[in-house]
Amino acid sequence: MRIEEIEAKWHLKENNKQASVNKWNSMANGFGEHTLPTFEENRFLQLLEQNQMFDGNSLVLDVGCGTGSYALALSDRCKKVIGVDLSPRMIEIAKEKAQKENVTNIEFYCADWHNMDLIQEGFEKKYNLVFAHMTPAVQSASTFLKLSQASRDWCVLSQPTRRIDPVLDAVKKLVGISGEMENSDVNILYAFGLLWQQGLSPRFEYEQQRWNMKRNLEEAYGLYVNALKTYRDISLEEEQKIIRYLQSVIKDGMICEDVDTMITTLYWQV
Repeated sequence: MRIEEIEAKWHLKENNKQASVNKWNSMANGFGEHTLPTFEENRFLQLLEQNQMFDGNSLVLDVGCGTGSYALALSDRCKKVIGVDLSPRMIEIAKEKAQKENVTNIEFYCADWHNMDLIQEGFEKKYNLVFAHMTPAVQSASTFLKLSQASRDWCVLSQPTRRIDPVLDAVKKLVGISGEMENSDVNILYAFGLLWQQGLSPRFEYEQQRWNMKRNLEEAYGLYVNALKTYRDISLEEEQKIIRYLQSVIKDGMICEDVDTMITTLYWQV
């Protein structure tokens, strides 16, 4: 498939941006409580290290940085790390964590990667390593190609593929949008195609994971309702259906969801 064909097929869909912000804001506190990943245990960090994607002089850009876990993990091995994310609450927590850890060579900005002008921001060909780890910031050919545009050496994209979310899938079906599937599986193929057509030689890494998610009713409601609103508007009646369903699956005050997924990581040099 030619580059023009991929660009025509892989484009940003119209959605409720505020619902996306609300969704990730509602999840920020939970993400902020996660233990920072380490090079001893985390496969993603090990991949960066084994392929010598950074050193003490590197400038690193973390796209869709969330609460800054990976940016912070890399900060003491690089010259400087920049993290950008759509969610104000995620960025707020990331800054708090950096301050708490007394990390001074890191900066976090609330910004929408979809609309960011890299030339205007001074990001073009600036970074030795650009990565987007488990983030919806990359959802189209244009947002994917920005990774290479910002990099002067390495780029990495990690996405959850072959993913099964039992509670979310049930909530989708409840309001009649069960046919709407996450696009990560197809997007990885499009991403590979774009790089291949440019004459690059991208490589893959795979890791099977299971996430044991636990949320109280308020957290679950904020997540699932706002997730559905990124597909289409949800009526008050549909919201009530979702609340009743979530109440029916509560155990010991929590809604549990075991998410099975294959983490697919695509990496390349520009």
